[in-house]
Amino acid sequence: MKLSGVPACCTGMEADVETGREAEERDSLAERLADGDPTAPRDLVQSHYTELYRYAFSMLRDRPSAEDAVQTALEKALIALGGYSETRIRALKLRAWLYRITLNVVRNKVRDTRREVPVPEAPENPYGRMQPASSHDNREAWLDTLAALERLPEKQKTAVSMRYLSDLPYSEISEVTGWPEGTVKTLVRRGVVRLRVLLLDTKRKDLG
Repeated sequence: MKLSGVPACCTGMEADVETGREAEERDSLAERLADGDPTAPRDLVQSHYTELYRYAFSMLRDRPSAEDAVQTALEKALIALGGYSETRIRALKLRAWLYRITLNVVRNKVRDTRREVPVPEAPENPYGRMQPASSHDNREAWLDTLAALERLPEKQKTAVSMRYLSDLPYSEISEVTGWPEGTVKTLVRRGVVRLRVLLLDTKRKDLG
């Protein structure tokens, strides 16, 4: 199975509050999956590929690796659904469940490679709502942010990426990672502070 679709959207550094309509749509998709709707697996992939890619890219900083991670995660999810009972599928919180699978795939990929993935010289901007890629200043700022994110401790990096690049609320990050919600908030807060320090340090070096 080949999954297609390259994400082209970004959320910046402000997480939108999940709406009741979005939750209702996910519940509806779980119902369709449980009922054996043949179009439901395709809709599952189309609905969640972009956000899962954003998270995987923020952790791996390499487009092919991120695409492969999401491909693997979605394949694992679809295989797992084939073995779940209807009751279990109906009870799934699909987004948190998919993020949990993707998180494990990304962790395994990092552990297996045991190396840092280099930033491409001219990467495509995976966060479409940033300013146009033709802007040199914007491109440099984006690369600096990714580089700084890479320098965070793993837990802070995961929490900040899920909160600000994937728009997950604290409660869902807690559900995905298994960390208490208070711990998630602390990791995000400390991670953001650390990012600011790293970015300021980078700016000072550039000016110096």
